[in-house]
Amino acid sequence: MQAFEVSGTIDPTGRLILDQPLQVSHPGRIRLIVLLEETDHHPATNQPTSTHDSSFSQPATLQVAFDPNAIPIWELAAQITASVPAEEWAKLPPDLAQNFDYYQSLRDDS
Repeated sequence: MQAFEVSGTIDPTGRLILDQPLQVSHPGRIRLIVLLEETDHHPATNQPTSTHDSSFSQPATLQVAFDPNAIPIWELAAQITASVPAEEWAKLPPDLAQNFDYYQSLRDDS
């Protein structure tokens, strides 16, 4: 997987317009993560007051390495749950997974 760091603008219809074309070897579908700058907005146009950050103008390749020695996520979850005493597990309602939103709303109301 390659990653490119570029800048662009979101137009009023929500479409992304890049400042520069991506330099890719082949066209195709992409996964996109959008990071919005925290800037002051002009109240009349709702547009950012700062326009362009030159630090985002050059594409960068992101290398994500697989660590074969890393503990799998399910084993980490098992380690964490094993540290919870049985009497604490007994306090959970038996239908918690099925009715999580309901129980969460009870917690939020308190």
